[in-house]
Amino acid sequence: MMRVAVGGIYHESNTFFSQPMTMQRFAENRLDFGPDVELQWRNTSSEMGGFLAGAAQFGFEIVPTIMAWGMPSGRVLADAFETLCGELETRIRAAGKLDGVLLSLHGAMVSEQYDDADGEVLRRVRKVIGDVPLVVTLDFHANVTEEMVSWPDILVGYDTYPHVDQAERGLEAAAFLHRMMADGWRPHMALARRPLLAHILSQSTERPPMQGVLEAAHELERREEISCVSVFAGFPYTDVPQAGFSVVTVADSREAATSAAEELAEGVWKRRAEFASRIPQPEEAVAEAIAQPHGLTILADVGDNLGAGTPGDGTVLLRELMKQGAQNALVLLCDPIAVNECLAVGVGSTLTLEVGAKCDRHHGMPVAITGIVRLLSDGVYRNVGPMRNGVLENQGRTAVVDTGGVLVVLTERRMPMWNLQQLRSLGIEPTSLRIIVVKSAIAYRAAYVPIAGRIIEVDTPGLAAADVRRFSYRKLQRPIYPLDVL
Repeated sequence: MMRVAVGGIYHESNTFFSQPMTMQRFAENRLDFGPDVELQWRNTSSEMGGFLAGAAQFGFEIVPTIMAWGMPSGRVLADAFETLCGELETRIRAAGKLDGVLLSLHGAMVSEQYDDADGEVLRRVRKVIGDVPLVVTLDFHANVTEEMVSWPDILVGYDTYPHVDQAERGLEAAAFLHRMMADGWRPHMALARRPLLAHILSQSTERPPMQGVLEAAHELERREEISCVSVFAGFPYTDVPQAGFSVVTVADSREAATSAAEELAEGVWKRRAEFASRIPQPEEAVAEAIAQPHGLTILADVGDNLGAGTPGDGTVLLRELMKQGAQNALVLLCDPIAVNECLAVGVGSTLTLEVGAKCDRHHGMPVAITGIVRLLSDGVYRNVGPMRNGVLENQGRTAVVDTGGVLVVLTERRMPMWNLQQLRSLGIEPTSLRIIVVKSAIAYRAAYVPIAGRIIEVDTPGLAAADVRRFSYRKLQRPIYPLDVL
């Protein structure tokens, strides 16, 4: 039986966000060691879930090491990075003879010491395992570097944004590893980059232009010599030299891999102007939502996109909804101070408090609300749906405050609105509301598009603002579109 080590250190780092990623925050999100990796991640819609499904299919003996998953935030602190890498290295080394390794990484992790933290993880793992086959999955928003490509045998990226194919990509990675171990296959990889920071809203794989890019990638995969084509839109909120768009190909020959990668990357570059977008301002967007006579309207608070590493306490849309007299609306904010105030008075009590904008002033100012505490919860729920299905989430202690027109959901921990169970676990049926503010750019769509009558993407300020020209980059390689004329 082939012995395969599985593990991962997964974090998307917004370098403009001052809140660092610590070991404590990893532990609050998802941090599993040894047998707990299998216990917690089996049968989940995740890369690790795909690895484990592949192990069962191909008859691998699994050696679980570590799986660390952190909510997007600022840089990973040096001690956290060294602790996690040390655990991964130690557990792989202690595993003894291995036939292969499967790793789940993000590709846009930045630590205090390393701009390319994922590349450093891969370098260290390769040093431990020698020439043992190594297959790695990366997020669609990976900022792929030469370092990341140089150490593993194969990189596999998602085909979807919202990310609903993570388990499939994990299974694909396991299949590639099996082919390498069983048949002695030794593929070649190629990386093609272009100086493009794609607008976050143009990155959705469900609509042009990115939809067409993925179709072109799949067409290339139909060539006999090409095994895998991964498109990486890049993560524009990470100020590192190699942030931006890239393509990675896997093929039987270096020539075939290089040709396919360059062909696809050049096609995207020629269409770079399509990767831009104009969206309404908050006042206009809220007025449009209120004017809708029927159904649910989603207001996407793009600038405070939790999935891109923001505080999740932006108040711009809450303030505007209250100003314009919105009814049957909902806003979710991460505000542990306000949660404590609600806990102090209890369910059924009326209170006045200031909510939001506790972290910084990039996302608005605190808003005074008066309302009734309708519910208090521990904030634990299990996802049900297309994204992260089966994964246990914990948004910390949670309070629901009814202001009469707007339900304000206050959480202790940052948690993106990726799953309807987040609200349903609080006794709130999303389909009964007229307006829901989601602090997200694209990922929410997997859950909310099926129930929404309309979606309005809003140009809100913040550390994930849609227009990257609002940011001051210091390390990013220039020139790059659209910051520069190219």
